[in-house]
Amino acid sequence: MFAKLNSPLRRMPFVTATAALLLGAYLLLRVILGFYEGYANSFPDGWQFLDPLGMIVGHGKPWWLTIGVHLLLTMALVIAGVRRAIDAGWSPWMGLLMALPVVRLFVFTVLAMQPGAAHTHVLDLPREGWLGRILPRSKKGSTVVAVVFTTVIVIPFGFLSVEVLGDYGLALFIGIPFLLGVVSSYVLSYHEPRSIRESIGVATTTLFIVLMIIFLLAMEGLICLLMAAPIAWAITLAGALVGHALSRNEQGRAPAIGMLVLLTPSLMAFESLERARAPLFNVVSTVHVNAKPQKVWNSLVTFSHMDDPTELIFRAGISYPIEARITGTGVGACRYCQFNTGPFVEPITAWVERDLLAFDVAALPPPMTELSIYKHVNAPHIHGFFESHRGQFKLTEQADGTTLLEGTTWYTHEIWPTWYWKLWSDNILHSIHGRVLEHIKKVAES
Repeated sequence: MFAKLNSPLRRMPFVTATAALLLGAYLLLRVILGFYEGYANSFPDGWQFLDPLGMIVGHGKPWWLTIGVHLLLTMALVIAGVRRAIDAGWSPWMGLLMALPVVRLFVFTVLAMQPGAAHTHVLDLPREGWLGRILPRSKKGSTVVAVVFTTVIVIPFGFLSVEVLGDYGLALFIGIPFLLGVVSSYVLSYHEPRSIRESIGVATTTLFIVLMIIFLLAMEGLICLLMAAPIAWAITLAGALVGHALSRNEQGRAPAIGMLVLLTPSLMAFESLERARAPLFNVVSTVHVNAKPQKVWNSLVTFSHMDDPTELIFRAGISYPIEARITGTGVGACRYCQFNTGPFVEPITAWVERDLLAFDVAALPPPMTELSIYKHVNAPHIHGFFESHRGQFKLTEQADGTTLLEGTTWYTHEIWPTWYWKLWSDNILHSIHGRVLEHIKKVAES
């Protein structure tokens, strides 16, 4: 496997070496997470290890070991993938897809099924079989059929993941888009070779239509679909490249497509049985207040009604705070933060006047109202997938007499890959923090 990078690697050595690497990586990640973070009973979300800064900052992760192991693993998988792609007659660049967690499972499956380049090329063999008889040969006809055929496959898989299994996992956001890209570009080029640009075009069109169908069936709202679109398109693009390459060879393509179709629900079943433990994240936002800590504290504990939001994110459906009140004083008191979707119930756990107000979250409202043409969209992720666990306000007096007001929220979300959805959730929480902190600043400085 570690021979010259441009030397072909035949199927069986590739399957043996890569399967051992993938299994070893999986077991090693479970050991690392189990030892350092107590994740022993859940499969690791490999995408979270793409965040080197998060590893270095802390959270108990052995960042030096994790990064080192993953760099070595990724290099070995890429080398194997490049050499196997060369043996299959594909562009060596296709092997780089082996660097992507989860995606590499699908790429590995295709490369394992693909015969060597010595087999007959697609242009030298006639197309036969039932699929070839029903697929049109014209470019326009094959495009339409590719879109329809792929949609018929992936929509039920999405329904199974979300509505039946209640799982917003890697199979949903990685497996299904990758399968969408492979199948659409493969069907498009079944009778005649198409350009890579045409393969990407039909895959992108199919993805857009699938997202529109999900919206029209009231399975999701517009905001969530817009959030999911960037990662879905990126994975669909990778799938389109694989489907394009797969269509160039007669031998091995049908078994490869069949295995990919089966791999997606298999990954769903695995995720539903091996539920990943949601990581605990924290978001910290700060604002400088031109007032003494005591005045800021008074504005904090006597929280008045806020103006209606003007920010697009809140007007689009993300829930936002309206007002807050505290019943009692000191530890044991309770803070009620009213959002437009309902109240947060927050028992006070720390009360240090002028310095710190901390609380747990005992009850919380839905995090958003779906933006849709329908009056109500009951997407499962609205209930229980995003949870705030605790928060605090910290006041620090500055040398010039002003106050640094810091708001922190600790939360979890069970939507994968975590690194991608954390980008959205952190930004949303910063917006909520900013609305609250700016209101306190405005009152304290008045």
